[in-house]
Amino acid sequence: MSLLHSDQVSQASHNLNDINAHLVDNETLLNYCLRALSAPGVTQLAIDLEGVSLSRNGKLSLIQVMTDLAQNTVWVVDVTVLGNFAFEYVGQSGWSLRTILENRDTVKMLFDVRNDSDSLYNLYGITLANVYDLQLLEIAVRRSNDLNAVIVSGLSSTITQYLNPDRDWKRVKDEGNTLFKASGNQELVEIRPLDPRIIQYAVQDVTLLFQLAGKLERALGDIGKNWVKRVFKASSKRVKQALKPLPQYSNPKKAKKAKIFAPMF
Repeated sequence: MSLLHSDQVSQASHNLNDINAHLVDNETLLNYCLRALSAPGVTQLAIDLEGVSLSRNGKLSLIQVMTDLAQNTVWVVDVTVLGNFAFEYVGQSGWSLRTILENRDTVKMLFDVRNDSDSLYNLYGITLANVYDLQLLEIAVRRSNDLNAVIVSGLSSTITQYLNPDRDWKRVKDEGNTLFKASGNQELVEIRPLDPRIIQYAVQDVTLLFQLAGKLERALGDIGKNWVKRVFKASSKRVKQALKPLPQYSNPKKAKKAKIFAPMF
């Protein structure tokens, strides 16, 4: 089972200059966004979230979404500005962002869905459906090739290892990280108007998720079977963690350490 066709992968853009990023911060733009995300033929969404301490105890600021039909367009939904309206407004297409995210017929590709799901469910009551967690897919690649898979890999290191992104990607990543460190303020993503460098930083990773999924699927080895199906099942299990009370750790460092170990599936 493969989610991406080879022609879709080859058309995925590497260059941010080729990407149209739309900041959705009013009803008119939200209507356009919903129409694009629910368009006939859309079967997969690449999704990334930005926020402050993104979790049930933090803030959700931005949701970046790209469809498999338009891999040169990213919709950046400004949750800080729109609040609940971002999820509850029903566009002319008959869809809301809530119903799109909870739609079981559309695959949602994310990388490490845990904090995203925890934030969406506990702050806005949204349960992501049909999630394909690419961090789990990367674990499957290692296990299916008899490689060490004790620790999970982060998004940046995974993109670097499997896609070898161009200098533009690294420049935007470094500029964003420098901006956050220089300001000493992790709430930069909450300040309006948004710094254009923050928007670029938010957009760039989601533009590579479709391509990353295709590369990882082609890298699956011969050890074990039904890996894609197993990734979907393990992804669903991660989503459901948001519905449960947080595990109690006496030491915050232990809580962070517990998240770095690759799950068995």
